[in-house]
Amino acid sequence: MESSLKRQFLEEGYVIIDVLSEKEISDFRTIMDKLLSPKIVGTDETPKSSSFQHLGDNLQDFGKESRQYYFHLLTKEGTEPIHHAFSNPKILKAVEEILGPDLIVNNASILAANKGTSYSLGWHRDIIQIPEDEIEDWLFSSERFHNSVQINLPLVDENSLWIVPKSHNRPNNEGENEAFGGSKHYAPIGAEMPGGVPVKLKAGQAVLYNNNLIHRGYTETMKVPRRTLHMGYHSNAYDPTWHFYLLDSNLLTEDYLKKLNPTMRAMMEDYVACRAKFPNMADTWKRENMIELSKI
Repeated sequence: MESSLKRQFLEEGYVIIDVLSEKEISDFRTIMDKLLSPKIVGTDETPKSSSFQHLGDNLQDFGKESRQYYFHLLTKEGTEPIHHAFSNPKILKAVEEILGPDLIVNNASILAANKGTSYSLGWHRDIIQIPEDEIEDWLFSSERFHNSVQINLPLVDENSLWIVPKSHNRPNNEGENEAFGGSKHYAPIGAEMPGGVPVKLKAGQAVLYNNNLIHRGYTETMKVPRRTLHMGYHSNAYDPTWHFYLLDSNLLTEDYLKKLNPTMRAMMEDYVACRAKFPNMADTWKRENMIELSKI
């Protein structure tokens, strides 16, 4: 029998859970502020509406521009003090409940911006890795098992994530196609998306969501600095999706792995082993590799 958490995730495409205590929130904020050097004041105050986030920014550049920054973790030296966030037992328990056992972490990053920042990323599904001419409707089928959970865990109250609930397991409708303006990757900045709503989170709450949901990042003006942990997982019991390839495995050298705490080193070694087993990202969106929900 499905749990209520898994049922909501499958039906709505997302679920919100309480994760961090007040002390844990404070501890994580302290760690993050040390990583981000908040005393840096940039000279470029020109607002930046978006950037191609998955390229990743450098920690030492935070604050030099008036925009949101996206920092990769787990593959960069100096980020070790915050790694324990990705083995949080409450998060792992919830993800296992949704996907299954033997989790592999496949995304780990910080979303950060200073107070006063305006942020807007176009509506999209997380399919930027797939060439547009290879994106087919079956990828969003209600019968298909999507072996991935993406998570935002803010350390301050926020509603920067906007979603279209229940859009994860169906193709775009007519209004959504119109909003996307002919693109299958990103809608134009400022496009109105039918059914789009903000996900309101308290500090320490996490939203777990299906990457196939139509979603965007948007905050008109941040009233407090954004400090959000972002992460993703899949179950090693099933073949991974294209989201699995976000971490740069070339950076996970033996010398670097030796610097990690035992828990994170084991998780990264599992990631490397999975990459060896599934070396070709393009195989993940082939129809013959589809995992049906009925087989889970």
